[in-house]
Amino acid sequence: MSSAVDIANQALLMLGSLPIISFDDESVEASACKTLYPTAKKQILRSFPWRCATKVERLAKLATEPVDPKWEYLFAQPDNALRILRIFVGDDINSDTAWEVQGQNILTREDGALCQFIFEVPEPQLDVHVEMALVARLATDLSYTLTASQNREASMYQLAQEKLNEARITDRQEASHTGFRIDKLDRVRR
Repeated sequence: MSSAVDIANQALLMLGSLPIISFDDESVEASACKTLYPTAKKQILRSFPWRCATKVERLAKLATEPVDPKWEYLFAQPDNALRILRIFVGDDINSDTAWEVQGQNILTREDGALCQFIFEVPEPQLDVHVEMALVARLATDLSYTLTASQNREASMYQLAQEKLNEARITDRQEASHTGFRIDKLDRVRR
């Protein structure tokens, strides 16, 4: 149940910096966290279809028609969408349809579209592995600003990549694997 400040403090502690009380503190650390945190969070969330940050909503059809003739319908992107993952028709999640994002709109050839998307999940709802990937990413972003060390920045970058990979692997394991295949082993056996 971490807050944005808790996550920022974990990143600061990884760098050997003192923790902050809020992003509005009168310190270099607070100012850097306030500036870098929102982008780091969005980058982590957009980087993978995290289960903790993914949801489905029916799209709101707009009254205007698309200018591009290859599309028939224009929908508003959900307000809190960071990245659109899939558009499907009706209530059948296996009925993917062609789509394209233009600005804050989604264009399709089908009416009655549902959208699966990544949203800006509140910090207390982040999966612990996603949270740690965010901590490491933020530590990377803060590292040169607060330590002026390229070596520290490089080591934080390596840690961030490891935490991101660990979070992705864990997230993938929380679903059935009915279509799971290992092509490399099949080729080796032949």
